[in-house]
Amino acid sequence: MKSSSFWIKLSVATLASSSVISLVTYLVANVRLEAQALTQQQAILNVKQDRIAKWWKEEVKDIAQDLQNPKLVDHSLAILQAKRHTRAEITSANNLSLEAILSNHEQNRNSASLLTKGGIVVFSTDRKKYAAYQPLNNTTTSLGLEELPSKPLNFFTNSISGLPSISVALPIYMAPNKKAGFLTIDLNLSKLNEQIADPAPASKKNRQNGPAPVASYLVARTSLDKATFIAPPAQSPPNYEFKPLDSVGIRKALDGNAGQGLYLNSAGMPVIGVYKYLPNFRTALLVESRQKDIYTPARNMALEIFEVGVLLSLLSLGVGLLVDRNANQPIET
Repeated sequence: MKSSSFWIKLSVATLASSSVISLVTYLVANVRLEAQALTQQQAILNVKQDRIAKWWKEEVKDIAQDLQNPKLVDHSLAILQAKRHTRAEITSANNLSLEAILSNHEQNRNSASLLTKGGIVVFSTDRKKYAAYQPLNNTTTSLGLEELPSKPLNFFTNSISGLPSISVALPIYMAPNKKAGFLTIDLNLSKLNEQIADPAPASKKNRQNGPAPVASYLVARTSLDKATFIAPPAQSPPNYEFKPLDSVGIRKALDGNAGQGLYLNSAGMPVIGVYKYLPNFRTALLVESRQKDIYTPARNMALEIFEVGVLLSLLSLGVGLLVDRNANQPIET
């Protein structure tokens, strides 16, 4: 029969080998899980980018319909060419008729306004903006209809609402090549945000058998030194505060790059993510998963191997102790 020292050595060897096997299994599985996660995230990013493109195509179509509507042009010219503008005109026939026309395409807009060539609001579906100054080019993007589908749009913080904003200004002509003013559209960025909404997270039980949950979000520079979400996240309070966001992924994307990698997100949490710059909106689209969620299957597999090794090691040790005990028992005569 084997001596007790043999079983003790076997116990130690079993524990050591199971530790090595579990570590190698963990590392090899991590490489595979990381590649799978990045492939999945890239597919999700592509789908969300396509949704954004479709959303913008529909809005461009609606803006074109408005600008090519003879009644809208007539009412706009009547307002823009008026000799005087007063708050009493907010409820004038021209203003009310223009509001009714613009209401047909209001779902993706915060407001629609008429600006003089000097940037003064003389009509708006948001009546609080009446008589406000809305500078062209510095904040509002002034462009022709033919440029709208692809020209990069300015991102800025609205001085009235305090929200990140995109506003486009398109000319209203009184004669060929002679502008009377501008129709400006303030986009509803919460609607843009909805295009990249993620499904509700799976339960903890279902999550163990499926892919790791992802977080998708859009970020833009709202000032030279500050990047934030483009709109309040879903379920956020009415007084949501836009805090600065920063990560390797955000910086690279806002610099015009597309890529992937492992990095710390804005909350300091290790993530695996893919990112891409969307030039139309000067915005970064990111899709990320927590590294702990990605690597959980590998960790569980390695732990199971180690636990089996520990059990076998204890079994070998127990046999060795039993052998040693029997060997040291006195022989009865």
